[in-house]
Amino acid sequence: MDAILYLIPPNDLETLILEAETPQDVLDSPFVQHSFFLGEAWQELNPLLSVNSDSVAALSYAIQAEHPLSERRPGLSLAVHYNTVVRVAEIHQALQQLSVDEIKKRYLVTIAENAPEQELKLAELKLLFLQLQDLYRDAVRHNLSVLSVIQDGIRLDKLP
Repeated sequence: MDAILYLIPPNDLETLILEAETPQDVLDSPFVQHSFFLGEAWQELNPLLSVNSDSVAALSYAIQAEHPLSERRPGLSLAVHYNTVVRVAEIHQALQQLSVDEIKKRYLVTIAENAPEQELKLAELKLLFLQLQDLYRDAVRHNLSVLSVIQDGIRLDKLP
């Protein structure tokens, strides 16, 4: 499964909640202001965020957002979630308390051997972590909500 995060103004999020029928409607939405494609790597980064953390609740929603976009549409409720502006601020604070070195330590604990492929994976995860921090910093700075779309084979016709 692939993951992508979007920044969206709260008013436009409300419109999207009412109008979106499928995850593709969200992917093609003109309302999104910025996107961050994590691909399949989110599945390895996500557990590293909340290991031994006091901010487990906030960080557990950093990639897989908290609220389903629409409970009335099963395809949306499974694939598309959002974080409110308040939750975005909490996640931003929690992410700022983590360092790249902490992510590295957490990753090294999870692997059995230190092979060259693991070094490449670690470099990818560190880069994704830094980009995730930037995304949430920008969201807080501009008072935006965060949408997450997690589904197989995400294809983007355009990047916002």
